[in-house]
Amino acid sequence: MKNKLTFLIVAVFLAALASPAWAYVMSSTNFELQRDSLNFTGGLSTSTTYDLEQTGGEIGTGLSTSTTYQANAGFQQMDEAVYITLTIADASVSLTPSITTASGGTANGSTVATARTNNSLGYTLQIKAGSAPALVSGANSFIDYVKAGANPDFTWSVAAASSGFGFTPEGSDITSTYKDDGLACNTGLLNTPNACWDEFTTSNKTIAQSAVASTGGTATTIKLRAEAGAAAAQSSGSYSATVTLTAYTN
Repeated sequence: MKNKLTFLIVAVFLAALASPAWAYVMSSTNFELQRDSLNFTGGLSTSTTYDLEQTGGEIGTGLSTSTTYQANAGFQQMDEAVYITLTIADASVSLTPSITTASGGTANGSTVATARTNNSLGYTLQIKAGSAPALVSGANSFIDYVKAGANPDFTWSVAAASSGFGFTPEGSDITSTYKDDGLACNTGLLNTPNACWDEFTTSNKTIAQSAVASTGGTATTIKLRAEAGAAAAQSSGSYSATVTLTAYTN
C-alpha cells in the first residue's frame, strides 16, 4: 500500500501594518494638531478637474532619508502609507512521489512566498506548523525532522528505522541560519540548493528578512521533504500538515 503525502498551507496571515508613531504640536480633549506652519500665502485652489493645496514661504521642505529614519518635512508633505503583501504561489502542495509502506522512500514538494513592502526598514517572513508533529494522518504521523545539532543539517539524513518531515528556505533574503559555507549551515554566505534542512515547530521561525524596502517583491522558495526509512514500517494513510506563513514590516 502507498502513502499519499499532501502538504497544505491552509492559512496565510498578513500581519497588521506597523502603526506609525505620531508626534503633535498642540492638543486638546477633542483635537490634536499634527503640524503647524507660518507662511505668507497658500490655500486650496480648485477647477472642474483638479484640486491644488498650496503653500508659499516654507524652506527646508521635502523628503529626507537615512538608514534609520524618513522625514517628510513641510506643511503640505504627505505621509506615505506603508503596505505589505504576501503572495503564495501554491497554497496546497502535494509531495511526490508516493511513499510505499513496505520499503519507505522520499517525497518532495515546494512553494514560493513573495513578500512586497514599501517599508524602508524592510520585512520579516516567518513559518510555523499547526501541530506537533506536523505531518499526520489520524493517529499516525511522521517524526518532525531530527537535526544532528542545533543548526539545520547541511545534508538531509533520516535513519532507516525512522521517518522525518522538514523544510529548507531558499532565496536572496534568507536569514543567516539557513546560509552555509558549502559544508555546514548557519555559517558562510552561500545558499546551496537543497541544503540546510530544519524541523517544523509550533513556534514561529524566521526564514527570510530584509532591512530595506522590497516594492518589486522578493521570493522565498520553501522546499519540503518527507521520508520514511526502509525499516520504519510507516503506517499507510493520507498525511497532511498545516503551516502558517507570516510576513510583517520591521
